[in-house]
Amino acid sequence: MEKIQLEKIKNRAPKKYNVNEVFFNSKLETQTIEYLKNQNYLTYEGINKILMIKFNETYPFGYVLKCDNEIVGFLGTIFSQRKINNKNYIYCNLHTWIVNKSHRLNSYLLLLPLIERNCLIMTFTPVKSLIGLYQKFGFEKLEMKYKVISLISFFGFFKKNLLRIEKNFDQIKKKLNEDEWKIYQDHADSSFIKFIVFDVNDSSNFTLIISTKVKKKFFNVFNILYISNKLFVKRNWQSISKKILKEFKVYFCGQYFLDETECAISNETSLSKNFIRNICVKNLPADMRFDILYSEII
Repeated sequence: MEKIQLEKIKNRAPKKYNVNEVFFNSKLETQTIEYLKNQNYLTYEGINKILMIKFNETYPFGYVLKCDNEIVGFLGTIFSQRKINNKNYIYCNLHTWIVNKSHRLNSYLLLLPLIERNCLIMTFTPVKSLIGLYQKFGFEKLEMKYKVISLISFFGFFKKNLLRIEKNFDQIKKKLNEDEWKIYQDHADSSFIKFIVFDVNDSSNFTLIISTKVKKKFFNVFNILYISNKLFVKRNWQSISKKILKEFKVYFCGQYFLDETECAISNETSLSKNFIRNICVKNLPADMRFDILYSEII
């Protein structure tokens, strides 16, 4: 969105409104937390788990909309810095857009500071009623797929497994390049499962996998968030799935993707399920390999 057009939109807003960045360990953080705790249409425990995701504290964890110096709205942000194809990008994943009912005509003001940053913006959980507003501000609506498959394969148990899993910090560090090592370190929290899978006969042939174990209603799912070498995983899926099943005691595996070619987990299973959700993105690089790192759905 052109800067001149953005200024016109800002100038049309009533003067009683202003938007402020919210940083951790600030007075405004305390006021914002109180505002969120008093919301009747969200569970604070749920949003607090997201707020605790801290990838880069030099950026705000959200923006508040104020009317006559009173907080009347909030938009959560998760900022991160990434390097893709030798280019540096600022990512911002949005979550938890809340505005008091009597002030919702001015909800759009919370988006303007982010658009001015000209960073890559994603929202994986947009409220349906807000998708049209996102699109008016230049966001593209895309379909994100989520595939869940069974890791149990009758034939896989009879195949010789020449792969190994390595979880040792020092051994992993030796294998990763600078960009992969940054991703590994950024996801140091114990909630992330991080390991490499390598070929016993050629240890230079490997992939880094970052994942989480997600509790569903009746079972756990091993959610793959990031794969450094998708081709390696595709070619060795039967062996890798057998390793994951044995090592992490899970029977189902899931992955998010935009295009089927980006999905590394196999289609060759009798038990699988695909889900689709709409997401909104802005300034998405054409050469970006999609993943859900640095977001609230991890």
